[in-house]
Parts: sequence; C-alpha cells; structure tokens
Amino acid sequence: MKRLLTLTLLLLLLVPAFAQRPKVGVVLSGGGAKGAAHVGVLKVLEENNIPIDYIAGTSIGAIVGGLYAIGYSAHELDSLIMTQNWNILMSDRIPRLERSFERKQAENKFLVRIPFGAGDYSRLGARRQRKPEETPILSNLPMALVNGQNVYNLLTRLSVGYQDSLDFNRMPIPFACVAVDLVGKKEVVFRNGSLVDAIRASMAIPGYFSPVRMGDMVLVDGGVLNNYPVDVCRAMGADIIIGVKLGDPDDAEEVAVENIGDMFNEMLNLYMDTKLDDAIANTDILITPSTKGYGTLSFDNESLRTLIERGETAAHRKQTELAALKDLLDRSEQQFIGPMLPQQHYDKALRMDRDSITLGHVSYHGLTTKDAQWLLGKSCLKPGARISGNDLEAEIDRFYSTAAYESVTYLLLGQEEPYDLELNFVSRRKSMLGVGVRFDSEEIAAVLLDVGFNANALYGSQFNATAKLAYNMRASLQYSYAFRSLAQFRANYSFRHSDLNILNQGKRSNLDYVQHSATVAFATSKMRDFSLDLGARFDFFDYNTLLSEAESLPTYDTDLSRNKYLSAFGHFQVDRLDQPDFPTRGFKFNGLASYYFNKVFGHENFLATQVHLTGVIPAGSHLAFLLSLDNRILFGSNIPLIYGNIMGGAMAGRYLDQQLPYLGFGYTHVFQNVLTSISLDCRGRIRDNHYIYLSGAYGRDFQNFQTIFEHAPIIGARIGYAYNSAIGPLAANLFWSNYTKKVGAYVSIGFNF
Repeated sequence: MKRLLTLTLLLLLLVPAFAQRPKVGVVLSGGGAKGAAHVGVLKVLEENNIPIDYIAGTSIGAIVGGLYAIGYSAHELDSLIMTQNWNILMSDRIPRLERSFERKQAENKFLVRIPFGAGDYSRLGARRQRKPEETPILSNLPMALVNGQNVYNLLTRLSVGYQDSLDFNRMPIPFACVAVDLVGKKEVVFRNGSLVDAIRASMAIPGYFSPVRMGDMVLVDGGVLNNYPVDVCRAMGADIIIGVKLGDPDDAEEVAVENIGDMFNEMLNLYMDTKLDDAIANTDILITPSTKGYGTLSFDNESLRTLIERGETAAHRKQTELAALKDLLDRSEQQFIGPMLPQQHYDKALRMDRDSITLGHVSYHGLTTKDAQWLLGKSCLKPGARISGNDLEAEIDRFYSTAAYESVTYLLLGQEEPYDLELNFVSRRKSMLGVGVRFDSEEIAAVLLDVGFNANALYGSQFNATAKLAYNMRASLQYSYAFRSLAQFRANYSFRHSDLNILNQGKRSNLDYVQHSATVAFATSKMRDFSLDLGARFDFFDYNTLLSEAESLPTYDTDLSRNKYLSAFGHFQVDRLDQPDFPTRGFKFNGLASYYFNKVFGHENFLATQVHLTGVIPAGSHLAFLLSLDNRILFGSNIPLIYGNIMGGAMAGRYLDQQLPYLGFGYTHVFQNVLTSISLDCRGRIRDNHYIYLSGAYGRDFQNFQTIFEHAPIIGARIGYAYNSAIGPLAANLFWSNYTKKVGAYVSIGFNF
C-alpha cells in the first residue's frame, strides 16, 4: 500500500513527463493443484477491471498465466480446470475406453513393469534420437514417474495460433515463465521460443514429471530456484506488482505431506526460499490464498472448487488496495497530456477442445517410413482434412494405445488456417518385465512374473513367458506374429497344476492333476474394444488322485484314463468398461465355444459354451449397480469331470479354466450340464477410493431344459468393503448362501491374476 501511495504522489507531481499509465504485472507462484487458487484471484481482478500488462509464473503459475496470456478469461480457466480428468492428465495413461484391447487385458495385474531392450527413452522436448553409447544399463529406469504427454497435449490443444517459435511479447498479454537447467545449474527465463515447451519445462517437478531437453539443457520446475518470480516481472517492465503466493502465512504451521507430489514439492521448498523474502518485499499487492488441508495432487473436483473459492476470498481481502490501484490507473490515464501510445492487438488462441481447423502440411518425427505408412495411412490426419479437437485426440490416443511409443505429442504450427501438423513420436523400449503380487485367504500368497520380448513392437515376432507362483501353479510360453493387417498368429504352450476340492451336496471330492495344453490360433490385434480368436487346442491331463466322499458326481465321467482332448474354439470378447476394478460405466462381454473331437480318442464328441456379461448402471457420483451374468452349457453325453460345470469363489478360472465365480460361497461346487448365475452389486463410494458392497445372487443348474425347475434355486448374499490402493484392491467380504447354509469370509490384497 505504501508503494501505491508513493507512486500516486509521483504521478501527481510528474504528470507531464508520463506518456503511459503505470504498467501492472501479475506474478503467479508454483504449487501443483493448489494453483487453482490463481483462477479465483484472476476472477476478482477482472471484477475490478484491473488491466494486466505483464504476467509471469512458475509451474502451475506458468500454466494458468500462460493460458491467461493467450486470451483465456478467468471464467474460461475455471471451466477448463473443473472439466478436466486430472487422473489422466497427471499420468501418461489415456482413458481406458481408448486403449487397445490387449492393453486393457494386460493392465491391473502387475505391481511394477520395467521396460528393457532397444528404444528411444529420451523425453518430451528432446526431439533427438539417443545414440547407443549414451544408453547405460541404468537408463532402463525412467527419469520420473510421469512422462507428461497428456499435459503437453492439453496445452497444445488450448494454444493453437501460438505454437510456433515466437516472442512472448507478441501475445495478448506479454508473458514469461521460469525453469531451471540442471546441466548449467542456473535459472532459465522463457520470454520467447515454444510456448508449450516453455510451460512444460516450468512445471517439470523433479522426480514426478520428466525433464524437458532443449539443446544441451535439461530443464526442470522453476520452483527449484525461483518459485515466485517477481524479479522476472519487474524486468519485463512492470511498475506495479500484484503477486499471488500460495499459502496464507497463518497456514505455515501445517505442512501436509500426504503423497508423492507433496513430497517432491516440499523437497523443492528446501531450495526455493533463496529469493522469496526479496520477492515478497518487492510486491505491491500480495495475495496469499489459504491452501490449508490441500496438497500438490489435490486434483479432485471438490478440492479444486474450494481452492478457486479461496483464491477469490483472498483477493477480496485486498479489495481496498485493488480499488486504490484502479483509481490510480484511471486518474493517470485521465491526466495524461498528449496522445496515448497505440496498443498492439493480438488474437486470442484457438481452442481445439471446441473448434475445428483445416490441416496443411503433415510431418512426423521418430517414425520409420514403414511405421508411418502403417499408422498414418489409417488416420484421418491428412493435408486438407477438416478436423476437430476430438478427432485429433482420438488419433493420438490410437497411436499411443499401440504401446509402441513412450509418448506421442503434436503441434499445430501457423497463425491461421491451414495449420501445419507436426507429430512427435518417442519410441518405447520394446521388451517388458512385469511383477505382480497378491495375498488372499484362499491361496495365501501368489506372485506373477511375466517377460515379454519385443512385446511393444507394432508388428512382427513377439515372445512371452509367464509364471504364476502359488499353491496352484501356472506357466506359459507363447510365440506370436503380429501382421500389419490388425491380425496375429499365436502358438502357446501352458502348464498348470491344481489341487482342487470339489463339493457336491456337502460331500468333498479332491482332484489333483497337472495339465499340459498346446494352442494355435489366429486372432485380431490392436483393436480397441474387442478381440476374436479362432483356433485349435490339445490338452493332456496327468491325474495324481481323485478322492471322493460322494458315490457319484452329477452326470460326469470320472474315468481317469481319459486324459487327451482335441478341440476347436472361437473366443469373442468385448471390453467397454471405463475402469477395470471399480467401473462407473460401460460393459464387458466374454463368449467362448469349444467343440471337443473325442471320437479321435474313442469317446463321444461334445460342445461347451460359456458366457460372461457385466454391465454397470450409474446412479449418481457415489453409487453404481453392477449386473453380472454367467452361463455355461454342456451339450453331449459322457462328459469328463475335468470339463464339468463348477462354480464358487471370488475369482473365475482359479482352479479350472471353466470355473464360474459365485459370491455366495468360497469353495467350488459341482453342478449339472446347464449352469447359470445372475448377481447384482450395489456399490457405494463412501470416500475417494473407499467402497462398500451389498450384493445378491441367483443361480440355477439342471440337466436339460425339461428339468429347469427340478431343484431349488441357489441364493447368495454378500456384504463387503474395498479400497482402491496403488498396489491393487484391498477387499474384505462376508458371504452366505442357501446352498451351503454357511457364512464365509474372503480377504484379498492386490490385483487378480
């Protein structure tokens, strides 16, 4: 306030010397999700009609400030923040519905996945291929948790018209942002160049977002040295500084470190105080929104809305000073002698999230000619094409969902239509090691190991070895060849050992066996929503024992000398769930038909069909209903027990490939030739990642369609709790059924596999 009074007196004394009113600069500090408060402050500045002549920021301040500088209003920024999927933006993932079917099936099994082998592991902004001699063994490990392509593409989508190399003074509001060069160990101020790259460098929190390479520089978050760049804004020409420093001084005693983003942010705070005191002293109007109770990664909608409102509240507390500033600026304009200097007008950026454009030249980097022909030949991204932002994002997601690329980013160059499209591909390491761990009350502990050689290649030969180490062990070796025609050939050998307890009307049977299977198939490849497999399979069973308390098992042949089976199968799957473990919308279908040529081995042929369907019915933001159907039908006579209908437990296929899950009992039970179960889960989200379940199930089995109602239905119920953790779901369930007339419990930690 004292600075404003001093400036007012000087203005009154020296009016003839002035040719312009004093210049106002706004400075926005870093702070991750807490930076939503910046938008609230900008709203109040607009309400007070405070002109902004310069804007400077660091990290989230660079994002908000950069978008404001190219023409976005505070209300538009509010809308943008509240409509983004921040879980996706703060990761390298694309929405699950946009991923290829193979990637959907591979996800949520592994606790860690480590890439290895050939590939370009350079990061956003590098725009160069790393030489082999520059790639030591440790470079298999990424430089950060998140590559940042989703944030990069968001900035691109919102800044069309300002993506060439340019002078940042040639924006509606002159802009600057700050990063730090790890190589030169110095602060880097961006006032020209690529706007998107500059903002992306300024927000590269070390360890969380990967650095940006520009020439010989490796750039990270500017908050390392200058989180509140008042000096930068002064150097741009600002006479009056309105500064937004996140965190009210009254909050200083509370430091929330609740996640990895908070941890990295506090590490930065160890270094960023160097300039802070001087910057605060050099601020004319200091606005300090309270961020108490919120962290760097508080990107849920409720938190963001609260932080925006806190920004407004903090700015309103400075209403007297803002009014005095507005009065000073108005009087300075009224008292000027002579003509005002002309103001240059620059157009607002084009928004690809709502507008369409015409493409000019299309270029690409990081692709071989063959790969470009295969990928871009199927694309709508052609010179002269009229595309929307949704069209462009869908194509980028399609490229990325192939799993062949570490990142796929783009720029739209030029100031008017047609805009030249530049696509930048960074190849992923071709091979992958995956490790999964699960604990549950049935198998106690299980470890999943998977090695995929050339698994991330666009096409060609791939080899995969998988082993589940548990009480019931499984292993497989698979060779596949992916054609350019979205089809693949697969040859697979699998081994399985099961010690299976089967209950029949309360009487226990135990079947201990080893299964060897060989499969050849042709299948679809890299389709988004579905998969179709057509092939043949040979199974050989080595039975150890069959011990049974029951005189017989329903309709099934228990002759252990029957141990070889040849079949042909068709397997069709559709996956349109938005999330694998806790979906909020969509459906999933799995249909399998297998015909067994038993006459080859002196027995009767038979047919087995199996269907699973899950659909999600949303009922608001915290409630969803999940309806599931499982059905298996056996056609034929003298069917062996090993292919009989069994049901029970939380996980399908745990002991036998055809095992159906059932929420009413834990042990597997044997049923007749036609088996159907329907379940309805009422799932409530009680807080962030915490869920409760109330479930009911109805099942029937019968020998043929003339005896549908011969036996009483199977009724089951469950009450459960689950937590969606980073290491997989943590779940605890109590269940009951009229079939067993017993209460059971099941507890699990980790992903299902």
